[in-house]
Amino acid sequence: MSHQPSWIGWLTNIRDGMVACFGLKTAKQLSTPSAEAQGDRIAFFKVYGKSDTEIILGQDDKHLDFRLSVLRTPDSSPTLGGQLTVSTVVHCHNFLGRIYILVIAPFHRQVVKASLRRAAHIGWPKAGAI
Repeated sequence: MSHQPSWIGWLTNIRDGMVACFGLKTAKQLSTPSAEAQGDRIAFFKVYGKSDTEIILGQDDKHLDFRLSVLRTPDSSPTLGGQLTVSTVVHCHNFLGRIYILVIAPFHRQVVKASLRRAAHIGWPKAGAI
């Protein structure tokens, strides 16, 4: 998650420019949380839970709450490492949240696919790597 293709950074910058005028949190604001919001983080995501096989990341804002699960399913072969499954859940709080999801959903799907391809390219999932 912390090593994304550069085009995802460009999309994030465009998103930040657009959402800032609505008072939503930008990636920079999420990456440098206030003292009361300190805790485990990966990139601009807060870590909500972690086990040997799954990590749950997310973020809350006034328009929606977002959770991302990355689950490693062990493979029967110890050398292959298994399979990664990414699931997302979004709870929209208002009309702005619903419009936001409608706009970013196509990009979100491409970001998830690219992230999984990149993970596979660098050798994920490795046993015990989450």
